[in-house]
Formats: sequence, structure tokens, C-alpha cells
Amino acid sequence: MGLVTGACFARLGHDVKCIDTDTEKIKRLNEGECPIYEEGLNELLKSEHLGFSTDLEQAVKDSEIIFICVGTPEKEDGSADLRYVFDVCKSVAGYLKDGQTIVIKSTLPVTAVPKIKELLDESGAKYNLVSNPEFLAQGTAVKDFLEPDRVVIGSNTEDGLNQVAKLYENVDAPIVKTNIESAIIAKYAANAFLATKVSFINSIASLCEEVGANVNDVAIGMGHDKRIGNRFLKAGIGYGGSCFPKDTKALVKMGDEVGVSFDILKAVDSINTRQREIVLEKLKNYLNNFDGKTICMLGLAFKPGTDDMRDAPSLYLAKELLDSNSSLQVFDPIVKSVKGFDESKLVIKDEAYQAAKDADAIVLVTEHPEFADLDFAKIKELVRGNVIIDGRNFLDAKKLKAYGFDYEGIGI
Repeated sequence: MGLVTGACFARLGHDVKCIDTDTEKIKRLNEGECPIYEEGLNELLKSEHLGFSTDLEQAVKDSEIIFICVGTPEKEDGSADLRYVFDVCKSVAGYLKDGQTIVIKSTLPVTAVPKIKELLDESGAKYNLVSNPEFLAQGTAVKDFLEPDRVVIGSNTEDGLNQVAKLYENVDAPIVKTNIESAIIAKYAANAFLATKVSFINSIASLCEEVGANVNDVAIGMGHDKRIGNRFLKAGIGYGGSCFPKDTKALVKMGDEVGVSFDILKAVDSINTRQREIVLEKLKNYLNNFDGKTICMLGLAFKPGTDDMRDAPSLYLAKELLDSNSSLQVFDPIVKSVKGFDESKLVIKDEAYQAAKDADAIVLVTEHPEFADLDFAKIKELVRGNVIIDGRNFLDAKKLKAYGFDYEGIGI
């Protein structure tokens, strides 16, 4: 998030200095190497308005506006881990001066704001505190920043609101000005609502399987209603990534802290977990058991267009299958390594055809566009088994059945 934010602000003509404590990462960036996969980002990193450093003191002293973009990973109880935000606030406070504006980009609960103010107040400086949540999706983050649906800015000072709004004056989007608390909730609420749409259509998919309906057609019938829209109505193995799982649980925790129950979001999370189990059950129905079986897994990342593996459904499937004494042959066009697995059991191949060779079954986990163009007639000759479980309802079922595959999707 921080790198995309800095690069995009530089693209808008602002002078930006990106700071990180990771000296190796800064070295790579200064050498022109992008440490993450994000479409369009490499080109933006060449901007003359953009620099990289580990020198926080100099950067704070030279800046009018300071963005805090560190991560807030999920703790075991579902709450956000705020230590990195607080550590940065402590460090920034040591160099803060009158008139500067501190902008929180990190996703954090409203209850963190008093502590942030307390830490920054130790500077003795008169500053503006602003919340400017990001609404960026992995794979389209640059486009999402430069062509957003809206920009949300929250502050309890007019100076703070106006100063940050001016940064976006060349962005064609509505600017929502509000207080800090509302801006923070807007981010959580947006992600939780989108996650709810995903789990809702997955529940409909389960009903469709029982009554002979097709969830894809149902989603189209729903999506033409302008009040609903067709986005995030794709049934499948469920959502993953760094935002939806974390933010839904954090919103539940935030509600618990103030006596507000989010039963709907608890159900959303439960349904999402269930979708991963459903894919395994479908696979087991064909194979009877997983012991000694070789499974071809197409896709690792939690979504197309990214190498992000955080809470990816593939990780759950891989663990369960390996624990059941299966072997996995995996191909993802972007992800080339997976931490925490025995490489002799989870083997990453250089192409899909290698992953399919001698496989007892194929499971599609990520709907990378390349997979639609695979030669499945060739794959049919390579595999040992006939079954394809399409965890994203992405492949052409009629074509695969014509090739002799037993195809099964979700809710179709």
C-alpha cells in the first residue's frame, strides 16, 4: 500500500520520499527493482519526483504531509495488531513540527485514534491528524488510486481536510470530507459489505446445487438490478487476501468492544471457511480418499493479477491435502514459491502441463486468464484421472466434458 501510494502521488506531480526500515528493500528500490508484483507500478517507480530512504528524521523534517502506511495484521482474537502504527507514531513524534499534517493510511479501529493522538502530542507540535483510508485492490492498485470511485478524507480540522484534498486535485473522483471516525468506519464497512456479497452468493450456490439451478445465471439475474450490481457476485471457493478476512473480523471485534453485535459478519466468515471445505468434499467424492493421490492445483494467489498469498484458499487446500498424504503439482503464472511446505510434496511446476502430468485430479483455485486458453485436449492425455473441480466457475464446462473430463463447479 505505501509503495503504491507514494508512486501514485509522485505520478500526480508531488515530491515523495518513501521511508522503510528494511535497508535491503530500500536498496532494491533505489536500484530500480520493484519488490512486489503490481500492474503499472514498475513504470511509476522511475519518476523523478520519487525517492527512497531509511532516514526517517530527514524525511519528516523535509515534509509538509506525512503518510503512515504500515500494516495492521490480524491478531489471533481477530483484532488489528497496532504495534507498527504506534511505533511509527512514536518515531515521527520525535521530529514533528508545527503545521505538519499526519495522515493515517493504515487500516485501524476507531479506538486506536486516542492512542495515536497521545503519542503524537508528545512532540509538543501543533499538527493536523487525518484519516485517508485506501480502497486499493491487489492487481489493480495503481488504477484504483488514479481512477478511484471516491476519495475519503477524515479530520477534525479544516486545515487537515483541505490540505489532503489538495493532493487529489488532479484526480477525477468525488471527495468525501468527514471526521476521522467516519472515514475509518467507511473503509471497514466497504470491505465487510463486499465480503458479505461474496458469502451471500456462495450460500445461493449451495441452494442451487440442491434444486438444480445455476448460480451463474442467478447472479446475472440479480446483477442487472442497479441497486445490487454484478460485482462480487462470483460463487466459488471464497475470498482471501489481506483485506476481506482481516477487516471483517476486525469490525466484529470493534463492535464487541463497544457492545455492538455483528452476527451477520460472523456468518459471512463462517460461510467463507465452508466454501474451502466444499471444494475438498467435491474432490473426495470423486477420489474416495486422498492417500497417495497426485493433485494438480492451478493457481496459488488469492486472486488473479497478484502474487499475494495472504489467506489464499490454496493454502488451506494444500495443507489439508498434504496432511492426507497427497502430493501436489502446482502451477501459478505469478507465484513461484510458497513458504511453509515440504517442497518434495508441494512441487511448483514451470507450466500447467507439467503440473497436470499423471495427476489424479485437477483443482482450479485462481482464475488466472491464462488458464482459459490452456489446451485441455492435451491435458486430457497427460492426466491419470478425469476430474476437474473448478473452484471459480471459470472454465468452459461444456468443452471440458466433451474432452471426457468429469467437470464440477460451485453451484452449477
